[in-house]
Amino acid sequence: HSPSGETEGGGFILLCFLAIICHVGIDVGTSVTAPKILMERVGMSLDDAAFVCTIYFIAKAIGSFSGSFIMKFLKDWTFLLLSVLLMVLAALGLIFGHDTATIYASVALMGFGNGNPFSIVFARALQAAPEKKNEVSGLLIMGIFGGTIFPLLMGFASDAIGQVGAVLVMSVGILYLLGYWLQGRKV
Repeated sequence: HSPSGETEGGGFILLCFLAIICHVGIDVGTSVTAPKILMERVGMSLDDAAFVCTIYFIAKAIGSFSGSFIMKFLKDWTFLLLSVLLMVLAALGLIFGHDTATIYASVALMGFGNGNPFSIVFARALQAAPEKKNEVSGLLIMGIFGGTIFPLLMGFASDAIGQVGAVLVMSVGILYLLGYWLQGRKV
């Protein structure tokens, strides 16, 4: 579906760009923060805690591959909402979980949920401005720099209040994706 006006389309493309920044920031942020959460809360060594990154990437790969099948039965926008809701649950688990199983499960949910937003957002942006596919593609790919911004902010937050601060920064990105979904429904 395509926005009706040039200004609307440009506004929606900006929302998509910010969504990509958040998606990548959550991705990198989870990889950086999850081991630290295990070390902080359950006293794991860095070597043992690093395994949680494997859980994240396996879950993300499963989410990405299964997403193509799931979207045969669900509209992409519905699947985006489900993905974001999984990330909300994951963030709650990372904020409040204090045992290994809860933290592992939360990281897996985050990975599965974060496996498809990039492709959904990218496709929607291209649909919104089909006459400017090259420009839109270039802009959205620049959104990958979110992977550098989020960890910086997460570092400041975790220095101030521990790893829960880092998760709260990621949660802002997750809430943005929820807002993006809400706004995108209107376009």
